[in-house]
This record gives sequence, C-alpha cells and structure tokens, in this order.
Amino acid sequence: MNKTFVRISGLLGIGLFFPQVLFANDLALYIEDFNRVIASVSETIGEDTGVLQSAARSIAGIGAIFYIGNRVWKHIAEAEAVDFYPLFRPFVLGILIVNFSWVTGTIELILSPVMLATEKLRVSSQDGINQLIEAKKKAMKEGQFWNMYVGNTGSGDRDLWYEYSNPGAGEEGWMESVGNGIQFAMEKASFQMQLNIKTWMSEVLQVLYQATGLGINVIRLFYLVVLGILGPISFGLAVFEGFQHTLVQWIARYINVFLWLPVANVFSFIINEVQKGMLKIDLSQIESGGKTFFSSTDTAFLIFMVVAILGYTTVPSVSNYIIYAGGKDSLLHKSSNVLSQYPRQFQKMLR
Repeated sequence: MNKTFVRISGLLGIGLFFPQVLFANDLALYIEDFNRVIASVSETIGEDTGVLQSAARSIAGIGAIFYIGNRVWKHIAEAEAVDFYPLFRPFVLGILIVNFSWVTGTIELILSPVMLATEKLRVSSQDGINQLIEAKKKAMKEGQFWNMYVGNTGSGDRDLWYEYSNPGAGEEGWMESVGNGIQFAMEKASFQMQLNIKTWMSEVLQVLYQATGLGINVIRLFYLVVLGILGPISFGLAVFEGFQHTLVQWIARYINVFLWLPVANVFSFIINEVQKGMLKIDLSQIESGGKTFFSSTDTAFLIFMVVAILGYTTVPSVSNYIIYAGGKDSLLHKSSNVLSQYPRQFQKMLR
C-alpha cells in the first residue's frame, strides 16, 4: 500500500511540478530524427569499410579461381575440349564479387520505390499529427481555463478566476480572500493534474514507441552493413558444389532485412492514424469545454499504444511474410525481448 502511494505521488508530482512534459512529443520527434542520422551513418560505414570488403573479395576470388582451375584441369587431363558453359556461373559470380556494390545497389534500387512510398505515407500522417498538436496547444492557450490556471507566467490569473467563479460579485473581503485563495490553488492543481497526467502517460508511451522503432532500425542497419561486408564470401562459396544455396540465402536475407523499414513505416502509418483520431477528440473537448479530461477513450488509446510497442517488435516477422529467410535470429530475439519489457515495466510502475 505504501509503495503504491509513493509511486502515485511521484507520478502526480511529475505532472504537477513539471508541466513541460506537455511538450514531451518534441522528445519523440527528436528520437524519430535519429532515423535520418542512421541513414547517413549507413552510407558512411559503407564507404569506410572498403578495406574489409576488399579482403572478403580476395578470399571469394581465390575460391572461384580454384573452382574454375579444377574444372579446366579435369578437361585438359582427359584430353577433352573445355566446356565453358558450366564456367559461366563462376565468371558471373566473380564479376559480381569484384564489383559487389553493384549487387547491393541493384537490390536497393529495385526496392527503393517501396521504401519511398511507405515513407511518404508515414511522413504525411506524421505531418497531420504535428498540425493537430499545434492546433491543440493553440486551443489550450486560447481557452479560459488555461488563462485562469496556467497563463503566460505558469501561475495562473487569480483575478480572472474570481470573476469566472463569482460573476457579478463585488470586491472580496480579507476572510473571503483566504478561502478563495485556497479554493483557487486546489482548482489549479486539479486542472494541471488532469492535463499533465494524461499528457505525461500518453507521451511516455509515445517515446517508448519511438525508441522501439529506433532500436529496430539500428539492428537493421547493423545487419545490412554485415551482409554488405561479408556478402562476397557468400557469393564465393556459392561457386562450390553443395554451397549454391548460400547465394539465394544471402539475397533473401538482404531483401528481408531491407524490408524492415518499409514494414515499420506502414506500422507507423497505422498508429499515426489512430493517434490523429485521439488528438481530434482532445481538440473537440478543448474547443467545447475549454479543457481536456481523461475518458474511457483515452484509456483505450493508452492500451493501444502498449500493444503498438509490442507489435513493433514483430516487424521482422511481418517481413518474413513477404520473403522468408530461415534461421534463428538471436540478436533480434534478445533485443525484442528487452524492448517488449518497457510497457510491462511502465504498467507495473502505475500499480
């Protein structure tokens, strides 16, 4: 019981004494901006790992030379004409190994329209959310309750509150001023509690949601870089008999990982559309009553955000529905488990 009281008191204290959490959405936007940084880092890493790629090409090239030499020597030893048709595969793979950037560039060029289309969907929905957030902030600041209990100074306007609470009343006496001061302080605290607690809970979940997406994108970058560096080895091994499947496996894995971002963009688009609906409800409450309040709809939205955080960790599984790449992914499995613990810990903190 005491632990529960302390936790609730801590949440209320954050909501009351740190009203800047109203703008916690900015933090979520900053986290989202890291995705652009990750994209630029991916290009930089691709340029800085040229030495590693050269070493991998050398190893794969040696394998191709041994394979071709073995086939040619067999024909020469048996005094047969050299059949060059079976050697086309090693030659083609050898050319791709030497110019491996062609392979990754071609795959990304083919899949880039999908990524750009889904990115456009996500950005358009995010722009709509930003517009609704600005409209909500503007409506709140123009409302009478905001001017009474918060205002430009953050301490509210007691005179405006007295005129609103006691229409037509004259000047208050000394005893009345003490009672009205206490009543004003309590109503102001209640207003800030309703506003800040609701905003804080939704924005904390929003930040966790963005952080989960960021984690998925970082793992995606890591895998693409590793696949790009070690890809020539897979192509070189594909020259040998019994290892042809490594070529198809590598291509399937690269496409699968590359599609994580388009799938995540579609997921974000769906979540953003739901959030836009919730913001419209908040905006209508503010325009009609001058303030927002916690309702069953808000509870449903918070539950939906928890589900969204858990669902974001399934992005790689959804990519498997598009193109399947077998094999157990230990890093992704462990990371998903860690990220999925955030909403559960948040729920325990509220108990």
